[in-house]
Amino acid sequence: MKDKFYTWSILFLLVGCTSKTIDYEEIKSYQDNSVTALHASADENTRVLLIFPHADDEITCVGLTSYLKAKGATIHLLTLGHHPDTKINDTRIEELKCSSRKLGVEKLEIAGLIINKWDDIMKDNITFWYDQQDSIKKIIENKIKMYKPHILITYDTEIGGYGHPEHRISAQLTKDIFNENKQDSTFTPKRIYQFTLPDKLEKFKLSDIPAYDYQMKLTGSKGLPKPDVAINIIEYWKIKNEVALCHESQFKILNKFHMVADQNDLEAHSKAFNKEYYTIIE
Repeated sequence: MKDKFYTWSILFLLVGCTSKTIDYEEIKSYQDNSVTALHASADENTRVLLIFPHADDEITCVGLTSYLKAKGATIHLLTLGHHPDTKINDTRIEELKCSSRKLGVEKLEIAGLIINKWDDIMKDNITFWYDQQDSIKKIIENKIKMYKPHILITYDTEIGGYGHPEHRISAQLTKDIFNENKQDSTFTPKRIYQFTLPDKLEKFKLSDIPAYDYQMKLTGSKGLPKPDVAINIIEYWKIKNEVALCHESQFKILNKFHMVADQNDLEAHSKAFNKEYYTIIE
């Protein structure tokens, strides 16, 4: 019991320290209420596949995933990175397993590919992900062929969320597979939901992230793609926060993106960050 108390005390200190610097009412004004509300059909026969490179990436789409699961959909998660023989990944993999349970993922698959360090990312010195895209693409293709999902969920193909090349490449390869096969009657995916943000929220969350500006310069992009739909995630917000709390080793990074709620302001946080936005590829 004492150990459990200390664990939760540490969690409180890690995530409950930013309320004095956050103006939740202002953040609410950054939400774009003009974006069309999502109305997606799904039932117990619907299969959904999340495709991301890293443990914790799945936090971005917890609202949409929970919405589809509530309609009866089955969820699989393909995480491309985190080689199990690398010691640091032991923690990340255990956190991902926790996250998958909270999210209600039926099957988690970890491909175990190399993931690059931040110093190399900020020098555009990327190992594996630039020159081995055929191999990465084959992993994604094989999973799609085996699972036969109807819906795919990824990052965007412009800058990869906050500017991570592995986010962008995994999303682009998935989009390439979709476009190359969508006319084939045996190809089951009907659409891709790419996570994105409206302009004001993008500026608030990402403008101080060094990788964001750097990736825009590298890619020639002007930023995240315009959202096609938005989903109000209030009823799924508790799940989203529980999923985020699984990734204890990443709290410092997650706090930069306001992805873990301040324990003193749970209600205010949930109301301010009450939407997810997506670009749809069909």
